[in-house]
Amino acid sequence: MKPDLFSITMYPMVSLNKEEILSDILDVFESNEKFAPTHWGNSEMVRVEYNRNEILEKVTLERRVSEIHLHRDNTVKYTGSFEVNWSTRSFLKFDFHKSMPPKMWPAFFELSDRIAEIVKPCYGVTHIFWPSSYPWNTERERLNMWMDICSYPVPVRYLPNGPLGIGARTYFSGHILEMFDGELLLNSPGVVSKLNWGGICIDILNGKLETDNSTLLDSWLNVMKYLESAQVMAIPSFDEDRMGVSFRPNAAWEDYLKR
Repeated sequence: MKPDLFSITMYPMVSLNKEEILSDILDVFESNEKFAPTHWGNSEMVRVEYNRNEILEKVTLERRVSEIHLHRDNTVKYTGSFEVNWSTRSFLKFDFHKSMPPKMWPAFFELSDRIAEIVKPCYGVTHIFWPSSYPWNTERERLNMWMDICSYPVPVRYLPNGPLGIGARTYFSGHILEMFDGELLLNSPGVVSKLNWGGICIDILNGKLETDNSTLLDSWLNVMKYLESAQVMAIPSFDEDRMGVSFRPNAAWEDYLKR
């Protein structure tokens, strides 16, 4: 079985409207010819030939662009976007097509790490998605759906409920990191790294990137169970029709919303 999707989702803690920082982001994509953008736009409806200088000019000089959309149509295909002006709702997301060959998976996770180093996410999740069953028919399928939804924390779920869970690789910093006991995270199952920009990364693949969905799910459940005592991750509720999962905030996020 082959993956369905590869995704990078982050909530930045820095503004990306400065030339140096925006240049760094574009450099990350351009530095590997397999990831170099072919098109860009200032909205979902606009897609023109990629032009680095045009992007920098419109964002940093003309101040006419509030979000950047990048696309690649060759070999490794992706589409994604990020907001250039920071707010508590700032969001960065890139989806990579399932055709990405296994030999590029290490580079994909390296790309994620380099983006995180620049945007310093309070919460970021990078994940590999395999085909899922809708509706679920077994307990494993139910848990797999939970993992997939947690690993794609779009704003409509994250902002009211807090961190949904972890993914194959997860980043914490800032106020989210403060919600956890530092020693708890550092002793988590998986490979845990203290990052030079102040964040912590948990890699549940243990460096074995060419994994399968069953192994990934087992590792995910192990870490989620371990982190449960922190009362940070959103509390799931499974739909009666077995088609989805809804969430409510845990104690730490409820306290954060009251501030």
